[in-house]
This record gives sequence, C-alpha cells and structure tokens, in this order.
Amino acid sequence: MSKFLSYYNLFPIPDPKEFLGLASDKEKGNVVTTLARNVVVVLNISTQKQLLSWSLPEKLSSKVIYDPSSQKYVGVFGNHSLRLWDVDTSDVAKCKKLKFQKSIAHLVETSQEALVLYSDGDCQTLSQALTSRKDQKEDTAEQLALVASKVISKPKVYTLVQGQQVLTYFEETKATGELQLIRNSLTTAERRKYLIKREEVRLTGYAVVEGDAAPQLLTIWSDKRIFMLNLAERTAERSPGQFVSMLAELNVESNLSVHGVSRNFAAIYGANYGQEGASLLVYNTQFKVVNAKQYFKVYLDFSRLWAGDEHILLAMGHNIAAVRYRMNREVLVDMLGSQFSDTHLTPIELDHINEEEQLESIIKFGGSTKPINYNSVKSKLNKLMPTLEAETADGRALAYESPEFVDQEMDEIVKQHVHGETTSCENGLEDVSVTLMTNFFDAGPQNTAVQALVRQLERSGAGEEEIIEKILTLFIKTGNTEHVLMCLRRYSNISERMLAWSLRFALDKWTKTPVINGNAKVEPMETKQSKKELLNAVLACSFDASGIEGHLRHRLELSHVQHLMNHLYELVNDPRAQLEERPNRDSSLIQTEVQALQWFGCLLTSHFTLLSISKDEALLETLSKWSDLLSFYEDSLFDLANLLPQLSNIVEKRDIKPIYSTTWYGIEEVVLY
Repeated sequence: MSKFLSYYNLFPIPDPKEFLGLASDKEKGNVVTTLARNVVVVLNISTQKQLLSWSLPEKLSSKVIYDPSSQKYVGVFGNHSLRLWDVDTSDVAKCKKLKFQKSIAHLVETSQEALVLYSDGDCQTLSQALTSRKDQKEDTAEQLALVASKVISKPKVYTLVQGQQVLTYFEETKATGELQLIRNSLTTAERRKYLIKREEVRLTGYAVVEGDAAPQLLTIWSDKRIFMLNLAERTAERSPGQFVSMLAELNVESNLSVHGVSRNFAAIYGANYGQEGASLLVYNTQFKVVNAKQYFKVYLDFSRLWAGDEHILLAMGHNIAAVRYRMNREVLVDMLGSQFSDTHLTPIELDHINEEEQLESIIKFGGSTKPINYNSVKSKLNKLMPTLEAETADGRALAYESPEFVDQEMDEIVKQHVHGETTSCENGLEDVSVTLMTNFFDAGPQNTAVQALVRQLERSGAGEEEIIEKILTLFIKTGNTEHVLMCLRRYSNISERMLAWSLRFALDKWTKTPVINGNAKVEPMETKQSKKELLNAVLACSFDASGIEGHLRHRLELSHVQHLMNHLYELVNDPRAQLEERPNRDSSLIQTEVQALQWFGCLLTSHFTLLSISKDEALLETLSKWSDLLSFYEDSLFDLANLLPQLSNIVEKRDIKPIYSTTWYGIEEVVLY
C-alpha cells in the first residue's frame, strides 16, 4: 500500500492559464517547470530551491522537456519551431531557431530520446525530426486548421512485456467535444482509436495507467463508476472497458485530475463529496481500492498532476504542491497474503479440502451436464484410495522414536534458530516446507478443525486483517481463550478495533469469578496464569494511539480501566514482569515499560471525563500511585538534562573548562583624545 509522508507548497504559479506543465530533469529529484509561456524554471523537489531559470524570447506552445540523447532542453515555439539549449545557456534567444512545416503538438519525454508528436498524429524521434524537417512540404493553412480543430493531451510512452513501445495520447475535437484515446505502436506503426463515451453520463476524469502486462485506460464518470480498458496488443475490448469499482470519496460532479503514478497506481485530485475542500487520492488499479488520502482546505478548478521518484506534484490555483509518498512493503505483503507458502499443507487439509478439489476436477473433466450424486461418487473414490497400515519400528527402516517426538524436536530447533515452523511430508525431505513466523511464541492452532480453517484462509491469499476479523470474532464470541491467544501471537497486523475487543475479552476473563451453587470457587493457579498470559499478549501487540482511543472508549467500562491501570502499574514497577517478544519489539524491561506507558496514556485520553468525575477511593488511590510514578520520571528527566552537556563533551572529546575563570578583572588604557 502507498502512504503520504509530507505535503508542502513547492513554488508559486504566476498565471494558471499560462502554466504548461512539468517534466523530468537530468538530475534525479529535479523537475523542469514551464511556469508561463516564456518562463522555464528547474526546481529541486526536496530542497525547494530554484536551480536554473530562463526567460524565453517567444511564447511556448507546449512544456519544455529535457532530452537525454542530446543532453539539451527542448522547447516548441508557435507549434512550428524548436530551440535547443543546455545548462550553461544564459540567453535562449541566441540559440538557433529550427523551423518546421508540420505543426508540432507536443514533445514526449522518454528515457532514451525525446519524441516529436505532430498535430496529425505522426511521431518521430528528435534526431529524425531535425534531419527530415527540410523535406516537409505541408500546406500551412491546413496545419493551422488542424491545430484549431483538435487538442492533443497527456502523451506518454509505455513499454510492453515483450519489449514493444507504444505511445498513447488523448485527442479531443473542439467542435463536437468528442474524446478519443490514440494508441500508436512505435514498433509496428499500428494505430488504434478508442472513442471514450457512455450514454447519459459525463466523463469527469481520465488517464492511462501502467499495468502489469500493458497500459490501461482509467476513466471516471459522473455516476461514480470507474472503468478500465486493457491496451494490450491482442485485446479486443471495446471502450471504455470493464466496470471495476465506485468512487465514493470524491464529488464526481466536478472535474477530476487523474495521472498514472507508477505501476498499478493512479493519483486522483478532486472536490470532496458532501463537504468543503478537496482531496488527493492514490487509487490501486490492481485491487481497486483507495490506498492514501491527502486533504486540502479549498478545491480549485485548475489542477495538473505529475509524478516522479517519490513525489506527486499537484499544480492547483497559483501554487505547485509537493506530496511525498512511499510504498509500505509490510502492509502490501499482508494485503496480498503472499507471506505463506502454497505447499504448506497438513494431513487434515489433504483429507477435508483437496479431496473435494479432486472430485470437482473429475466432474468437470467428464463434461456431463447430468446431476451427479455427490455421496456416491465420494464413496467410490474412498474405496479406490489405498488404506495405510501402521508399520512397526525395527530400528532400521523405522526409528524407535515416535514421529510426534521427532516432529516436536524439529519444531523446537527451527523455532530457536530459524524462527519458523516445519511441516513433515511423506514424500521426502524435498517436500518439507518452512513458513516463517512473525512471533517466536506462535505454536499454531492445536485443534485440527481450526488448523484447517486457518491454513485454508492463509493459502487462499487472505491478509492478516481479514483473517483476524473472521476467526478472532468467532473465538471471542465462543469464549475460546486458547485460540484467542493463538491469534494474538500468530498475526502482527491486528486492527485497533479487534485489539480493543480482545482487551475487553481478556479483562472479563481476568475479573470474572465462577460461581457454583452461590459460592465462589477459587480458581487453580494455572487458570489464573493463563488469564494473565492472555492479557499480557494483548498488551504486547503494537497499536496506533490515536486510532485505538475511540475503540477503548466504546469497549471498556470504568471497572475495566481500573483493573488495567493496576496491572500496567505492576508491569512498570515489577522488574520480573516482562511482555513477550513481538516482531517489532524486543522482550526487555525498557520495552515493557514503554509499552505500558503508551497504554496508560491511551486510557487517560479515552476515559478522561469518567476518571476526572469519579469518587471511587480505589480508583483515586491508583491514580495517585501513577501520579507519583510520573513525577519520578519527570525529576529523572531534569537530572538527565543536566547531565546531557557533560555526556556530549565526552562523546565529542572536548576539554572540560574549569567552573571559575582565573581572570577576575582586567585594566585597559583607552586614549580619548
């Protein structure tokens, strides 16, 4: 998944109507900005500094780009002439003006050599265009009429899996408002046209996004529907393609700016739906979900999007905003569910899952449309399957040790040295699969039915959040403490909502005393220890403080908060109390203390009103203990602050100066006249 990291205004735009666009520069992290039809500025996105700038003698008709082949900046003037200049050029007017008979619509940037896209749809490399420009014999009036009748926008070059390059751009007819997508193969010169139109709805946003095998046309319509069209070589789909999802985050009545950010990701800017302001979204075209959002206070009709490296540049109104984003690898892997091996099978799965798959494949292979008696076919298959007889141990072919004992020893060795778990197979060591664990204490589900359920969800590609939502809800409602503990240890990506629910479940188990015939029964020590283990497992999980406070306020009552505060106080004070190790946190006194303080801070924020008006003496005593502890921390911070300069001098190897100076006073003679 993608995530926005920072947002800031990069550079002002003098006149939005004169703004022509952005392009990549020679150096990574820089952008060539055509602010006006005669002003070009090279900016560094990270430092927000202006590196180069030129004031051009004539008005540009398209944005200026950098050509890697000639290592020069190229600009189109009046649709019929080019100028090339380099970094050291101070006056562009002194550069030679290269005239063309054909009208030039755009300069297309590529990683090798820039392309010249003419208004009639023809395309040439920059070197070919400069060589053949004198051979052009086009009628000037026809070229001017061509420029006035059509508008070409968003040209970009994509590379297919086989290595072929295709150029895509949009062509709008001014008289009718008809919009077409042109797909031009640079290898075979084959040109395809896709008319972008739907009945009784209006097109609000469109762009071409890079896909896994080929580019894809992404269109957003006024009925909130998103359509995608595959632009592969041999596709026969009709425009606008297939309906994939609904866009509920933005107001589709206003125009949207859409731009392909990277493979399978598109940036969408538009007005917020049902509220003021605007939003910038990152839409995942593979999973059809919105991954990230950036809010703006005001929506502006003029907007242009551009993406490069780790930044999305949004030109809106009179400013260019830079939004930094990145791919979160851990969340993406969890969303794909690809951290589990497909070959990780257990005997219970082979009996209860794969047998049905084999049966279905046999039915499909037969090709019969008649109804089939499932039970009869399954009984016949069971008769055909060979029966396995247990072999006796002789010390040669079969070891005297039981297989369960060997598997247990192997699991312990793998857990200690590889942090994984093994599954033994009957076909030899080459079929043994090892699945990495996220928690050393994860022993897996002990019940075979639960094991089959969990494994099937993992193998089907479900992410951790989806698995937790399904099975943890089941175990909490059925009161299955053992498997709730298993879920908390096995999965690290647990939502704040489920974590708060698990905390309520653990506290209910901790405070509940079973009653038999009206008399309280004293629980065994093992049961109390297991309940304490469950509560500590919940507290060891990672969470977001701002995201869990609302769920804690909904789930926990004041009695739960009081018990939890007492338990957290014990975790902080008792040196023997340590939370178990997690993938993102070590098992140590410092980490346990930090985790307990984070939970205490969330409880204060979520239940501040109830804690402030409560008159319970036990609760006030608990808060007094925490107040003394926090005062101790505060005094310790003052002591450390006084010690910090001395530690800094020692680390930097500076000489410690004496406290009192040896010079008490000095006399100087001053001549006034």
